[in-house]
Amino acid sequence: MSNTNKSDTTIVVAVQSTDNAKSRLSSGLNRFHRRNLVLSMLEDLLIAIREIHNGPLVIVTESSEYVEISDRFGADLIFDYGKGFKQAAETAIQHISNNHLSDSILILPGDIPQAKSSDLNTILEILSSPQSNILALSASEDGGTTALGVKPYSMFSPQFGPDSASKHRDEANRNAMKIIELSLESFKIDVDTIDDLIRIENTVGRQTRKALSKIAFENTISARRSFRGIIGPSLDRSDVEELVSLAMTAPAPHHTTPWRFVAIDSKNRLDLAESMGLKWKEDLQKDGTTSDIIQKALENSKQRILTAPTLLLGCLVKDGLNTYADTTRAEAEWGLAQHSFGAALENLLLAAHSRDYGAYWISAPLYAQETVRNSLGLDAAWQPQAFVAIGHKTPDYKPFDRPPPDIANNLIWR
Repeated sequence: MSNTNKSDTTIVVAVQSTDNAKSRLSSGLNRFHRRNLVLSMLEDLLIAIREIHNGPLVIVTESSEYVEISDRFGADLIFDYGKGFKQAAETAIQHISNNHLSDSILILPGDIPQAKSSDLNTILEILSSPQSNILALSASEDGGTTALGVKPYSMFSPQFGPDSASKHRDEANRNAMKIIELSLESFKIDVDTIDDLIRIENTVGRQTRKALSKIAFENTISARRSFRGIIGPSLDRSDVEELVSLAMTAPAPHHTTPWRFVAIDSKNRLDLAESMGLKWKEDLQKDGTTSDIIQKALENSKQRILTAPTLLLGCLVKDGLNTYADTTRAEAEWGLAQHSFGAALENLLLAAHSRDYGAYWISAPLYAQETVRNSLGLDAAWQPQAFVAIGHKTPDYKPFDRPPPDIANNLIWR
């Protein structure tokens, strides 16, 4: 769409500070994501505005955090005291009047990231027409006001708040104004709740999509669980290759790729499970574990290996690692490789979770490295670290609840 200069209308965007805005989202979003979302929604709205409007633009807020975005979009930034949308609109009207910016205004909330420039243009065309004494009103589904165009505005008192669309109609009638009701698809919803976000997520602008993708990514991290209730069929070869490729994007020392993965065919698992069982049995007997507990543990381990629809083995190699004559640095270098395997393992588990597979890791290979190598015929340089079992989720399995992290016990400041 070409840039149409509707300079006879001032567009006003009201936005609260990121600490106060979207308070009803606080139960589902942390402070970072609320702030990022508010800024992203505002930016998408301003982008849509500037696509079709080169005229006066005012952002009214109680916060100085919008200085940069106001400068970037050529907007006047004026401050109110954060008392509400109605007071913000009144502050903006006073500013427009004092500076003789225009005889018509279009007031918008900052939380319409799905607003289309074509719908905005429809409102501006009405306000730039020869007719006067008009109110152009877009009502949201919940009775609020998503766009309010007024010409002239000198005698009009904005009525934002609960049921504001009805109140604006009453105010227009008191001033004998012609009411033009607008049915604009991109102005039907303003974002107040998580459900609102879900409803508009496919229609929002690019910045809001990026903000939502960050929320989704962190939700994936927090929602991942070790999911042992898995069934077949096994994953397709392409799925396995893609998951391993994602695992290999993990950081590693000196730009190396010290990981090796083995997709273990079902025909090789019985010998593997039994060989590992013998090694584990020896270790448990040395620990003084009773025979009944040993038998139960060995059977559980065997069944996990045999029944996993897809079973991957992750190994480490020393390719590319630095070599040191002293033990301290040599052990530290190997520790770096082990850190990188943990990162690769987490990548793999997160990727499996995002594809809605059930997955969990099994640490047993770390305790029986030589046994695993011999059973699978692996190179002597490969050092087994863990299995990852992956499959389709069984509907009745419930993973263990994970309590929220108690950050006070795990983070200190110095």
